[in-house]
Amino acid sequence: PRKPERFDEVAQIIEQTSLPLIRYSRLKDKTASRTTDKQAVILGDTMGDLRKFYSLATIIFVGRSLVPMGGSDMIEAVALGKCTVFGPYAFNFKQTVDALLEDNGAIMVEDEQDLLRTMQKCLAKLDFARKIAKNGREVIRKNQGATQKTIDQITKLLSTA
Repeated sequence: PRKPERFDEVAQIIEQTSLPLIRYSRLKDKTASRTTDKQAVILGDTMGDLRKFYSLATIIFVGRSLVPMGGSDMIEAVALGKCTVFGPYAFNFKQTVDALLEDNGAIMVEDEQDLLRTMQKCLAKLDFARKIAKNGREVIRKNQGATQKTIDQITKLLSTA
């Protein structure tokens, strides 16, 4: 969860699935033991560790994008070379979404069922997921330096005024 006030709520949701729950905060402060249970869900209930989780993932779903509140930023996940999936409500990152979808650098799903099917496909066909990830990194690479390009254009306009 993005907000600390949701950590307990999300933990309860995970516990209702009957999957083993491990809170990352307890692993981090060593009050929980590590597990080799591949079914365990590790809840990222700390701040500042999202990049660490992204780096370990094969596929990343960008939260808040299945509900009409605007998705979270997907650039970091894509830049790390991960197959990135988000829902239809990523309107607050329209340019990024458009560029990624145009070059098959991410996957947009319509709803929870589509998300499940997409995740299953990506896990079953890792070459497909890797191709999406590679395309996404290329989109990021092509768009690096946008700030400098904008400054150059503004400077050019100001010098002719």
